[in-house]
Amino acid sequence: MIPVGLIEDESKLRMNFETYFSLDNEVELVFSYASIEQFLSKQDQIKTIPFIVFVDIGLPGISGIDGVEIISKFYPEAHIVILSGNTDNDIIWRSISKGANGYLLKPVSFKEIKKQIEIVKNGGALISPEIAQVLIGKVNNIGKEKRESYESEKLTTRENEVMDKLVSGFAYKQIANVLGISVTTVNDHIKNIYTKLQVNSKAELISKILSD
Repeated sequence: MIPVGLIEDESKLRMNFETYFSLDNEVELVFSYASIEQFLSKQDQIKTIPFIVFVDIGLPGISGIDGVEIISKFYPEAHIVILSGNTDNDIIWRSISKGANGYLLKPVSFKEIKKQIEIVKNGGALISPEIAQVLIGKVNNIGKEKRESYESEKLTTRENEVMDKLVSGFAYKQIANVLGISVTTVNDHIKNIYTKLQVNSKAELISKILSD
């Protein structure tokens, strides 16, 4: 079973989540709280480390954005996903920069939530298409100069070239065409980049570049 945590202050929505997950034999809801403060006060009651934690952004008290870092300290391997109806570019960017592994826009169906959990389980990132465009635009705005200044000594010249194109918003096929290599080779390079830089997704890679 996939252990899941939830922090959502809207009681009706939280109860709906709890009911849905209780009926799913592939998912175990290991905690469900209304705030980050409650999450902190109930730590001794959480017996299972969550694989993924869904966090509402507009929580009372400590916000979901600030809560990302707090949750990460307790569960550094957990995938933290923001749930929000907020499409403000700065809010989205702050969430990812703080370390969120994904950002899903409300309203989101339970069927979609289950689908997204499977995506994370298989190594993907929970990024809505609309959010992906925000991230690409933000990275492009920092300019090529900063990206070039980041070029990692851990990576080969070709891997740095692939990374630059990836964070600029190029699709795998586009990277292959520009660099004159196969899509399979692009995929292999990206796997190596993620491994060497200790990230699991494009969102984590972008956050790492801008935070260094």
